[in-house]
Amino acid sequence: MMTIKLFGVTMGTNKTEEEIVKMEAEKNEQEQETTPPKRRKRRIKKTRTSSPPQPPAPLPIPMMQTIHEMEGKDQIFILGKILEWSDTAAAENRFLVPKSEVLWWQVLSEEERKAVEGGGAVAVTVVDPSGCKYNMMLRKWFSVNQIVLNSGWRKFVDGFKLKAEIDSVQVWSFRSGSKLCFAFNVKRELQLQLQL
Repeated sequence: MMTIKLFGVTMGTNKTEEEIVKMEAEKNEQEQETTPPKRRKRRIKKTRTSSPPQPPAPLPIPMMQTIHEMEGKDQIFILGKILEWSDTAAAENRFLVPKSEVLWWQVLSEEERKAVEGGGAVAVTVVDPSGCKYNMMLRKWFSVNQIVLNSGWRKFVDGFKLKAEIDSVQVWSFRSGSKLCFAFNVKRELQLQLQL
């Protein structure tokens, strides 16, 4: 006989300690067989280099016309990015370019890479979906060890009323003569999903 004291009351049982342990083990086995396994909730990891899962959308006609008028060649899709608050904040005035092997090794020339790495900047032209052009600078911010587009980015953000976590951009590069240019195709991701 086994006795236990619970909340100041002494209780007894006819079973031995071994029998009680065996009964509890059987009870646990039965519960495991009847209850489905607990599923762990997966957290979606947000990364700065995240790209929309779908392939890039075709460029809008006005954008294509502007690229054609600029005699653009060597179009390369670089990346897709959901805009972050720092990309749209007025105080920042810059687009943080996620690390991209395509940009660094396939798009930038040797001279452009040296200029960016050396603390200088490369003057670029950015074309928006409506075909408007913006002059910007491509440079490296050593404080965050990232490449950024600035000196004109604020006009682009204000012109499209871009919103963090709602809008995304698909970035293409091309050359107009020898000048490096970018085409930024803007997509309103969350609004499209909510309408479906």
